[in-house]
Amino acid sequence: MGFESNWAFAVSAAVDALVVCGLVVWAVRARPGWLRVALACGLVLALLAAKGVALVASGLGIPFGVMHVLWLDLVVVLPLAAVLLGVLGWRTGGKGLRALVVLGLLLAPVGAYASFVEPERLVVERATVELAPQRAGDAHVRVAVISDLQFERLGDHEREAVARVVAERPDLILLSGDYHQGMADSFGEELPGLRRLLGRLRAPGGVFAVQGDSESVAKARRVFSGTGIRLLVDEQASTRVRDRAISIAGLRLRYWSPSARALTEGFEARPGTRDVRLLLAHRPDAARWLAPDSRVDLVVAGHTHGGQLQLPFVGPLTTASDVPREVAAGGLHSLGGRQIYVSRGIGVERGQAPRLRLGAPPEVSILTLR
Repeated sequence: MGFESNWAFAVSAAVDALVVCGLVVWAVRARPGWLRVALACGLVLALLAAKGVALVASGLGIPFGVMHVLWLDLVVVLPLAAVLLGVLGWRTGGKGLRALVVLGLLLAPVGAYASFVEPERLVVERATVELAPQRAGDAHVRVAVISDLQFERLGDHEREAVARVVAERPDLILLSGDYHQGMADSFGEELPGLRRLLGRLRAPGGVFAVQGDSESVAKARRVFSGTGIRLLVDEQASTRVRDRAISIAGLRLRYWSPSARALTEGFEARPGTRDVRLLLAHRPDAARWLAPDSRVDLVVAGHTHGGQLQLPFVGPLTTASDVPREVAAGGLHSLGGRQIYVSRGIGVERGQAPRLRLGAPPEVSILTLR
């Protein structure tokens, strides 16, 4: 039973529950004391750490597999332990123990919301991008962004995302990578439906896409074949929206490669002040390679999922990116004087990663260029 199976994580959580609940019983037998409770906590941490090392050695992935184990311990094992602690020690344990019980119990609804509610709570994020006066036009340009569909089996969530974009009737649509994440056989089965879904995306200025982490260039070409969507692999494209000239540069996943660097530098150096220049990449780190006074008006990226887990006053705990955490958290930002919009995406990381979003709901984005 490999760690790609949810059963493996369920067994891991069951073992942890037995360990933690057994030590709870030991800690609170007779009249519980804080020294005994502290010793029990120390033993729990030591035993779980030893188990974690053994799991990694047997194929548990870093960081996503480890995160999955810790998430189940946090929102399943600890609430179970809190129930047991409350049953055994509520009357004799005092206010401190009762507070621990309440805090432990609160983790369960938080976990249920993050696992089953927020991943499906699709929102439409809107942002206004101010352009230099030289790029002014008679009307604003509305750009829709879809990122990180990252599904294994196509469902209502992905269809709703596309439907919301279609309903917005944008002037231009950009897709910033990570479309299907799963086994090769599921990709083959889902490909016709995916093409039909993406084929619904139409805009006067066109629909443009780039490669993400979940697909090779060849796989991305298969995704967009026959959809009318143009895949940009270290390429430039030009389009018009009413009186606006818009130039789009799309980078392959390896934004640091010689061909990607040549495209970016040429895109920045190309003469002209009137056209709006958009750099489309999967990873926001591509913006860090631009010149401080870059001619690029806006970088559009995804990849981070907003961290998937954001805590108040802390932000995302992990972002899989070297851009500042407040940028990786999503939205419109200035990065070294360059404007960048990072989408939190639509799906979640799959494989061994826990399926969760907390403080980082999935989004489609509508950017108004003015």
